[in-house]
Amino acid sequence: MVEFWNSRSPMLKGTWLMIGSVLIFTVLLILIRLVGEGVSVFTVVVVRQVIMQAVILMVTGPHVRTLLHTNNLQLQLWRSALALGSTLGIYVSFIYLPLALASAISFSAVLFVTMGAAVFLKEKVDGKTWAATIIGLIGVVIMLSPREGGDLFYILVAIAGAIVSAGTILTVRVFHPSESIGTVLTYQGVLVVPVLIVPMLLTWQMPTPTEWLLLLLIGLVSTAGHWTFVAAYRHAEAARLAPLDFLRLVLLSLAGLVFFQEHPEPTLLVGMAIVVATTFYVIRSNARNAAATLVAEKIS
Repeated sequence: MVEFWNSRSPMLKGTWLMIGSVLIFTVLLILIRLVGEGVSVFTVVVVRQVIMQAVILMVTGPHVRTLLHTNNLQLQLWRSALALGSTLGIYVSFIYLPLALASAISFSAVLFVTMGAAVFLKEKVDGKTWAATIIGLIGVVIMLSPREGGDLFYILVAIAGAIVSAGTILTVRVFHPSESIGTVLTYQGVLVVPVLIVPMLLTWQMPTPTEWLLLLLIGLVSTAGHWTFVAAYRHAEAARLAPLDFLRLVLLSLAGLVFFQEHPEPTLLVGMAIVVATTFYVIRSNARNAAATLVAEKIS
């Protein structure tokens, strides 16, 4: 299995890891919606970070001292601030807005990632990638017309979270390969407890046993999701991977229907169909690029 994985191209590895991350984050957001009905978002984020860091420490083992070793402390702290903002924005929107609506708004981040990758990271974004991104966003717009119910404040929070989230995605591509995933995730949460501990205490209510179980699952699932997410962007270009995240929109829309009785409008179904088609196109495109890369490497 290890030999098979090592023989794959970086693009194909990134594609598979991104799909795995999408599936994991779908489960995570459903858990957040469930626990958010009785636990403050500040408590959810802090407990999640504590559990995530505990898992990272256990995985790192005797090399724990290397976790804080970084070649770019300033970038790590910037990403920590961006991650804090995007986490709060995403968690709040998915607790207080319908899943389909919150998810659709979050996908505005895809356009910012594609633009940022071209402008700031100087990645070559071809016409097909731009087309896939734009078509996917058109699907999102269709799903929001007519717009589903949702308070304007939380919609604005969701949009702000999407913008900041794009920044966290782009920073992953800037880190030197020597920066371990454990180090990136450790610094990602370095501001969580200091910034959120007071709001958490002010809104504290003792969770029930069921809510504690959900919080534990959120911590574990979040760790797996962030790990695969960072790994995906380590292997492939940000602009090519971003459209794959559209699959999460479809999965969360279905979850809203199944678990929370959020019945989709006809326009939502049309938009979902466009998003599904876009996602599978990107997957096939990445697979073809991966195959071409392997052939070129063999020839050279």
